[in-house]
Amino acid sequence: MPAWAAMHASCPGAPATQEALLVMQGSTNPILADVTDAKNPRTICTITGSWSPELITQTSISWSATQGTAGTPGNSVIAAFDLFTGTSTVVATWTGGGYMDGLHAWSPDRGFLAYVTSDGSAVNLHLLSGGGDRVVSTMGAVPGRGVNPSEDDAYLGFSPDGAYFAFVQTYTSSGDHLQIRHTMDGSVAYSQASGTMATWASSGSVLYFRKPLGTVISLWDPSGGASQAFGQQLAWIRPRADAGDDNLAFTVRDQAGTPRAWVYGHGGRSGGELPNVRSSPIWLNTVAVFYVEEAPCGATCGPGPATQPDGKAFTYDVGQQAETASRISQAWGAWPRPGQT
Repeated sequence: MPAWAAMHASCPGAPATQEALLVMQGSTNPILADVTDAKNPRTICTITGSWSPELITQTSISWSATQGTAGTPGNSVIAAFDLFTGTSTVVATWTGGGYMDGLHAWSPDRGFLAYVTSDGSAVNLHLLSGGGDRVVSTMGAVPGRGVNPSEDDAYLGFSPDGAYFAFVQTYTSSGDHLQIRHTMDGSVAYSQASGTMATWASSGSVLYFRKPLGTVISLWDPSGGASQAFGQQLAWIRPRADAGDDNLAFTVRDQAGTPRAWVYGHGGRSGGELPNVRSSPIWLNTVAVFYVEEAPCGATCGPGPATQPDGKAFTYDVGQQAETASRISQAWGAWPRPGQT
């Protein structure tokens, strides 16, 4: 493992049935936490390093690191780390450093890795497995421009059943921005020129998405292709599914830019708009989401919305329909993911 890409962990706790990678208030280092009780996360491992990890399994993480930039490509890696044995593995290496470089996702069984390499000339989508490392799609480089956080997104993920993976993004200068591919060989199952704000459902192979500046939520499934998902029109932002209970959580901003968090479950038979000015919900377990409070930012807003996070965060229990102040400042992902239950 190159020293510039290393991560380390201290694990006084034991693996749990519900885990999340969190950053707590007043800290900068991530922890692996037991979030069986999302209101009271318990530290399992403390992680140190300069990169943002994601959970692969109950006991292992991965991350990407680079020495390059879009204008000056350098060494890039994806690495995996067993938190409890201390064993590190370099999974992939390349020369990159551009926007989206190192974005990656593991299949639920960890048999496949999809990842993105990016430099000033192109963006490549790779599929890595025991059969080798293949480039399955090449797109134009990411041009220099501003980013609209309500419309721009990059999503890479495998379906819960492991049969497909999706790359949905709004940045490349050419190539389809929505691609769904077969996991076994990387071939195209469905693609279209534009798409954003995507997520796989909690089970099976259903991908939700919308078009930039659009309010119609679409879904794709292998049997029916693409269609409208539900009647209510919502310009949702960064939707995410829970693991196994058919719920989606997402943000919607009104015309003034004020955000509200939503839970949409069981084909619209449960959930709805949650109270208070909240954004960026992410599932900690099947009944609890973490999200942040936003407040008017006035002259400090910059080019973004009229509200910004104010440092306060909460968990919302879907079953109890109750909100609790949280000591968490950031949540980066949870285990099990959809497909791992």
